[in-house]
Amino acid sequence: MTGGLDVVVRIGTAERERAAADLGEHFSAGRLTEEEFGDRVRLAYEARTGADLAPLFADLPDLRPSRPPSQRRDLRPVLILLMAAACVAWVVFLRVPPFFVFPLMWIFFARRRFAPHRY
Repeated sequence: MTGGLDVVVRIGTAERERAAADLGEHFSAGRLTEEEFGDRVRLAYEARTGADLAPLFADLPDLRPSRPPSQRRDLRPVLILLMAAACVAWVVFLRVPPFFVFPLMWIFFARRRFAPHRY
């Protein structure tokens, strides 16, 4: 902790060039005029800290928006229906009880029982 003081972190050439490249993307998208682009690139190369770069992008949209968490569909009901259909087909065509289902059911339910809980 710095006792309530804000820590100023200096930036390097890589950060300045990344800012200039981002400004170039905004310019090519038509969000900046040629004059604004030139002024902002000059200020980006003169920047010493990250705080010096922040005002250059304050009125521009984020080029790298955070992605929303992916929503995965639960396929277990579909798999259960397919397994049931496979068992019926097995019995109808082979006239043999589908003993192969019991180990698969045990694996399926044991995995659910011992899987880590998601909160």
